[in-house]
Amino acid sequence: MSQRSVNWLLREPSQHATARLFVMPYSGVGASVFRRWPERFGPLEVCPVQPPGRENRLGQPPNETFEEFGAECAEALRPYTDRPYAVFGHCMGALLAHAFVTSAAPGTEPPERLFVSSSRVPHWPPERRYRLPAADATGVYHPSMTDDQLREQVQRVSRMLGQGELHPDLIPMALRVLRADLRMCFGYRPDAARRTTCPVTAISWQDDTDVRPEEMTHWSDCGPLSAHTLPGGKWTVLDATAELAEVIERDFGRGHETAGQRRMTA
Repeated sequence: MSQRSVNWLLREPSQHATARLFVMPYSGVGASVFRRWPERFGPLEVCPVQPPGRENRLGQPPNETFEEFGAECAEALRPYTDRPYAVFGHCMGALLAHAFVTSAAPGTEPPERLFVSSSRVPHWPPERRYRLPAADATGVYHPSMTDDQLREQVQRVSRMLGQGELHPDLIPMALRVLRADLRMCFGYRPDAARRTTCPVTAISWQDDTDVRPEEMTHWSDCGPLSAHTLPGGKWTVLDATAELAEVIERDFGRGHETAGQRRMTA
């Protein structure tokens, strides 16, 4: 595979995998945030995606729009879509995943399913898609926040996830990535819902104080929807709980069966 393709993934996918799950990170972080995820969910090999401008791609300019990300990512990962696959995104990662799914070049096999977690739909205007963070909110960001406020939020999330305080030398880099992501998120104003070519699974979290389960149901505007509310809060996703694994494996299987029927009748 070309170095251009490999750069987009945290590790080289196995040629022996029967199916793949491309996983998109949320704002301000890179692909390594999913380090506690297993290598597989059932038949799905977990393939964390690394957008430009972070971690091992820090020296590359970040994408400025979701359309740009979707087109570049879809082209770079095309060699790895040679078998059944699905796409997963949490928070901002859900918008990245949707942009990837809706940007596939003609002739590329579509995914079996799009999984979105803790994210409002991309076609809502940013004023509706995001809210000003409450004083006690954790991990909620807004462009109006000062560097000091963003720094405290980043540190609060790091402490909450059991990672302790970030080293002071890492803070400027983290804020640079986060600011670029905020510009992209709050500048995103699509005219209408972009439909996917696959079913959508919307995952909510019972203790998520940011995105409510009823808000996740609007993903039906993008494609046939299955909605699930799982135990835990916004960051439980990083633990790859048994409940999350069950939803991914079961819904991927349903999407794979439906896609197979479509191909047989085409």
